[in-house]
Amino acid sequence: MSNQTLNKPARKRRGSSKKTANSARAGTYRRQTARIDGRRDGKPLLFGWGGHLTRVQKNRIQSRAAYGFFAAVIILIVGVLIFGIIQQNVLIPNQTIASVNSHNISQDTYRKLLAYNAQDTWNQYSSLLQQQDQLQTKLAAGDPSATTLNNTLTAQIQSVEGNYAQSQLAQASIDQLVEDQLIQQGITRFVQQNPKLASKLEPSNAAISQKLSAFENAFPKGETYNEFLSRDNLSTTDVRADIALELRRTLMQSYLATLLVSPTRQIHLRRIETSTAADATKVLNLLDQNKITWADAAKKYSLDPNSKGTGGDMGWVPPGTGDAAIELWAYAPGRKVNDITTSPLKDSSGTFDIIQILGINPSLAVNATILQDAQANALAHWLSGQRANSSNRFGTPNQTMMTA
Repeated sequence: MSNQTLNKPARKRRGSSKKTANSARAGTYRRQTARIDGRRDGKPLLFGWGGHLTRVQKNRIQSRAAYGFFAAVIILIVGVLIFGIIQQNVLIPNQTIASVNSHNISQDTYRKLLAYNAQDTWNQYSSLLQQQDQLQTKLAAGDPSATTLNNTLTAQIQSVEGNYAQSQLAQASIDQLVEDQLIQQGITRFVQQNPKLASKLEPSNAAISQKLSAFENAFPKGETYNEFLSRDNLSTTDVRADIALELRRTLMQSYLATLLVSPTRQIHLRRIETSTAADATKVLNLLDQNKITWADAAKKYSLDPNSKGTGGDMGWVPPGTGDAAIELWAYAPGRKVNDITTSPLKDSSGTFDIIQILGINPSLAVNATILQDAQANALAHWLSGQRANSSNRFGTPNQTMMTA
């Protein structure tokens, strides 16, 4: 046989071998990666989402969500605590409890003055009780002078007890703060007119220190100034500010009293007092149209029992002796005889008046008793006028904050 006729052995294709080897390797790879935790079970993770994720991916997301949730809770708790601290120590104390013109009075300022007033009143009360106790031996012996002094002390104790009531202290404190703003604004005007008045109307550091020393020494036995500061969360600077307020009132009273003298310029007035602005406008229109005389209008419409029978005649009104709001109008610069209010004037008592000037005397004596009373009441009268002055604006005190 020839070599050509012999059957040659079949050759193995290289490609076939490679394919077989690759197939073997591929099969092996699939077997190694077919882990259970990598399977997709098709179940959603949240709100229908996440079915395409593997179990490992789902566990990872759930862990991160749990840590994130706990972190958010902790941050929220810390945030609430911080906000509470800020609210109690910054926001609430700085809230406006009352206002005078453009000045706001904070709740914290009110709280500090209230604490000072309460302690000062308690010191006075304790001192009076101590004085009364010291009289017991003399009272038992029937000492007439001791009896007289005891009666005086009893009246003072009852008065201080009334002032120590919470409602009294609260109202007195807010009134003091409002009036102090009026006083400070008044001082500014007075000093602009006469710069030398600054030292007379503002308390000195020495005067404040002297008053502070007296306050510290007035504490009853068993109580101390430092305990008071700690209990009411005050500083000595706070107490000095409250003392300055007191002294400023005293200085203003003294100065205003010196302005009331005799003889002095006086104005002769008549008025018709009505209960409402509408009633006053009605009467004013009748007078303007000559449909009624002043005497008849006073008799028919005026509420003032002392003047309605005399045509509303108020007589000569010295400064500081009449209604403060009426005086502001009557003693305003440029006023002359026969001037009449062109619109109803709201007076200090809250009624509405029609006022006319009947005469002006540049130098007229004032009754000694009337003058003395006016001098003693100078600050209260001046403040009454400032409250009635339409150019001043007042924010109604927040009663809820006053009792908080």
